[in-house]
Amino acid sequence: MESNHAGGKMIAVAGGDGREATVLNHILRCCGRNKYFVGSLRDSPPEGAQPAVLLAAGPDGALRPRNFPVCVAEYVLSRRPEFSGHPHLVTYSTDRDAADFTARNVRLLPDGSASFEMVGVGIIGRVRLQTGCADAAGPAMAAAAAAIAAGVPFADVLKALNSMKKTDW
Repeated sequence: MESNHAGGKMIAVAGGDGREATVLNHILRCCGRNKYFVGSLRDSPPEGAQPAVLLAAGPDGALRPRNFPVCVAEYVLSRRPEFSGHPHLVTYSTDRDAADFTARNVRLLPDGSASFEMVGVGIIGRVRLQTGCADAAGPAMAAAAAAIAAGVPFADVLKALNSMKKTDW
């Protein structure tokens, strides 16, 4: 599939360890969303690409939530003053039920995969990540929430997450 970012949309990732962007790119590719550019908050978007979603996966001094029509933030981070009053704030967490999207029952299975339920308002889906580490639920939740905020259907996000292989991480 050819990538064409001209006239596309940018999803900027701030904080985190890089896995959020990797997983988000995988989800977008699997779901045919080739008009999205995923980059660091400090990256310049390709010519013609418009800021669409800010994914705040961790603290970052350059956070400017007001520059993005939609912000996705880890639940605890979303309580910081710069997010106060943002009209389109989506939260995620691996341990806070008050978030818009929460990972529940996170566990590492004997085969090395990480398993959890992704719970949102009125929706729930099972995720099994072929990663070899239980801490993969956080980056997966961040990427999933950003993809959903960008308009990717929940069912498609689940399918993309469950299709990831160890080599995709």
